[in-house]
Amino acid sequence: MSKTTRLVVLIAAGLLLAGSLFAQSELKIHFRYNNQYTITSKSSKAILPVFAYAAQKTGVKLVDVANPVATNDGQEFQLQATNQFSAADIYGGSGLAQYFYSFGRDGAFIDLIPYLNAGKLPNFKAFLVAHPDVRAALITPDKKLFYFPYVPDGGVARTYWIRTDWLKKLGLAIPTTTEELEAVLTAFHDKDPNGNGKKDEIPYFNDHHQEAFRLANLWGARVFGNDDYGVRVVADQVGGKMYHAWLDPRFKNAVVQLARWYKLGLIDQEIFVRKDNTARKELLTGTNVGGMTNEWVASTGGFNFDPVLLKAVPDFKFEVIPPVAAAGMQPFAEHARILVKPDGWAISSASKNIDAALRYCDWFWSVEGRNTINFGVEGQTWTKGSDGKPVFTKASLAWASASAGMNRALWDNQGAQMSIGYWQDYNYEAPWTLAPSMKGVLMYRDAKKVTYAYQTPVMTYTKAEQELVTSVNDQVNQYLEEEITKMIVGRANIDTEWPIYVKHAIDLGAQKIVDAYQSAYTRYLANRK
Repeated sequence: MSKTTRLVVLIAAGLLLAGSLFAQSELKIHFRYNNQYTITSKSSKAILPVFAYAAQKTGVKLVDVANPVATNDGQEFQLQATNQFSAADIYGGSGLAQYFYSFGRDGAFIDLIPYLNAGKLPNFKAFLVAHPDVRAALITPDKKLFYFPYVPDGGVARTYWIRTDWLKKLGLAIPTTTEELEAVLTAFHDKDPNGNGKKDEIPYFNDHHQEAFRLANLWGARVFGNDDYGVRVVADQVGGKMYHAWLDPRFKNAVVQLARWYKLGLIDQEIFVRKDNTARKELLTGTNVGGMTNEWVASTGGFNFDPVLLKAVPDFKFEVIPPVAAAGMQPFAEHARILVKPDGWAISSASKNIDAALRYCDWFWSVEGRNTINFGVEGQTWTKGSDGKPVFTKASLAWASASAGMNRALWDNQGAQMSIGYWQDYNYEAPWTLAPSMKGVLMYRDAKKVTYAYQTPVMTYTKAEQELVTSVNDQVNQYLEEEITKMIVGRANIDTEWPIYVKHAIDLGAQKIVDAYQSAYTRYLANRK
């Protein structure tokens, strides 16, 4: 046997040995997403293709140990603390960042920094180097990093939509100011644009009641810091001083206007009691009474092609318009896709297979891994186009169309687009984003047409700050919503109640929350450098 042959044999043997060692590694994963049991098929009980493929590529045996019947991801996650997170190697799900930090500080999850420095997370490290803002959002005050985050892509989230078929019918132009918008909504309310002889039109509606508060943007007030409705501490610009948006005088002035609009019937009278995620379907497809909303761009455009709606209203047309503002004010869009979601996964310090867990998690940050978690397994749902980028097959697009949409099809049948630690690729939306939505995306991406408000970044907190934010913020926000709702619907006098409202919010801890955000923000800015 020649030296070359012997070398080839030795290399082959080494590869086989490495493969067998990988095959002997086992990873137990406890992952639930949006209060659902997720990485295992509910029908076949098999690991879904994306996660099975990742296990194959990284050389692990994958075992799903999540509770299939739990109803709340956060509560289920906290229950795992009773066994010191020893039941699985990897834990994750949606909205868990605060738990990764708090339990991580107590030693439950590994600090990823030493492994990044040791070269054991090459793909994740390359991403963080290229995205310092994300790194700054993840690093704790004591310079640790406890989880792999879900990082959204694409920027554009919600856009304003208006019934342009109603505008045409009433001879109205697209509004360019808040005053013009009020005139349009008044015409929608008074002039029977749906033509049924009834005064049943609902000028403004939304699938989520929180968006009624966001209408304060129309009068120059901030409402939410980012796409988390719980974040109401904001800064007007990078490096600016943080303040509580709901205690700001501009917000009060906007609430006065919202109360007036509600009294005039321009805002859905049931918006604060209507079940979430029902308004679009009921008020467009169901009754053809909805006139305007501020909603998710990709899904809302689909109503232009709803066969039931088009059969009833052949000239139906729902189109995106830019944000507007009151005369003399700068219009802006507040809701953009957040830089880092509080979703993802972390590795248990109790894991006996940390190297395998690192390898598995890091794979999703590779080109192949990113394609797989975004589009599904190559050859099953997509193929490479002429430019080498993923393209959904006609069969998968038809399959998605026949189900509840591409997102639902990817979640349920592939395991793609779940909130594990990965970087989303917005291009996955392009093939099934219909023309009206894509027109809106391009409009809101054009800085000459749409200005975005500065987003409150995702930040980390000291233990004391986190305890404060966790324990106080929800209580304060609940009080704020209850009182502002009363003001809008006319059950409380704004002028007389406002000082009482502000004082009680501060007594509950609103200013302490602002102070905690300010401290975390100062550290965040330092970490970006």
